[in-house]
Amino acid sequence: MAPAAPPISFSLERPVSPDELRHLMRQAHWAAERTPEGLASLLAATDVAVGAWEGDRLVGFARALSDGVYRALVDDVVVDEAWRGRGIGDELVRRLLERLAGVETVFLRCGEDLVPYYERHGFEKARSVTMDHRKPRSSP
Repeated sequence: MAPAAPPISFSLERPVSPDELRHLMRQAHWAAERTPEGLASLLAATDVAVGAWEGDRLVGFARALSDGVYRALVDDVVVDEAWRGRGIGDELVRRLLERLAGVETVFLRCGEDLVPYYERHGFEKARSVTMDHRKPRSSP
């Protein structure tokens, strides 16, 4: 009989390293190219982050940027491929929203395929337009 896997622990205080986060981001098509230097900056600028660990291994992450009163942007919700479908993402989002309970409007961007997922957490499709201003990618 195989030993039981360690339980998943969640924390808003436990530090996340850029290398730990890079492992997760490489599994997400929208973040696969993020560098350790960029992830270090991301972590330093993040207002609220929650991680999910199996022992010492980061298996889930979510973060939010916020002014603490009026607006918060939930971003980078990602779960290790081997752990998807087990409620880890739900718990990450629940804990972020709990921490952001005093913020007037919490929003996020997601693909159409994720709308039902976020609706289960109380999000509604906005009627506003989202616009991007992106730095052009340099050619190799």
